Amino acid sequence: MTAIKIYGLPPSTFTRTVRLACHEKGIDYELVPTRPTELAALNPFQKIPAIAHGDFTLFESMAILRYLERTFGGPKLWPDEPREAALVDQWACAVSDSLVNAALRYMAHRFGFLPVPEQMAQQFLDKTRQFLPHFDRQLGRNRFIAGAVISAADLYLAPPLFYFPDMPETKSILDDAPNCGRWLREMADRPSVRATEPAQKPQVPA
Repeated sequence: MTAIKIYGLPPSTFTRTVRLACHEKGIDYELVPTRPTELAALNPFQKIPAIAHGDFTLFESMAILRYLERTFGGPKLWPDEPREAALVDQWACAVSDSLVNAALRYMAHRFGFLPVPEQMAQQFLDKTRQFLPHFDRQLGRNRFIAGAVISAADLYLAPPLFYFPDMPETKSILDDAPNCGRWLREMADRPSVRATEPAQKPQVPA
């Protein structure tokens, strides 16, 4: 019997973050394919993912990862030392608040999910070009984004960055970030990443 149910879709970056956490910690789960509009009973804000653990339900990926960390054994996604743990939170939030806000909005526009004026789409792309070097410099200092070992922060950064090669303009930004490229290649070899690779990715319309 699975430990938890994850409600979301495989291409969703935040759904993949939660799945990555389960694989890294050895938590058995069932993915229940669910669109945001179908999630009102579990999340009044109608965003994926959400989880169910017995009769307990939870939404927001950071709350979910914290819950998994506190509830299940397996490798830790946050270090015990307070300042080191704070750095994990800092970089996870930087991905969610800055990189995702820019890069995924641009990608959603190019995939046809978020029709916006071209000027706004260009602003998303410009912000992506501005933000990624900060992550690249950090990965030049550390093997992983928040230190010497993998943490929750890496599980936030990996899913959006794996979409960068799918369109020329974001691929060129990634090509100018060699430390991100090195890290992404290392992450691609992890069993958790291989197990959560979406069978189908969104495609840019011809």
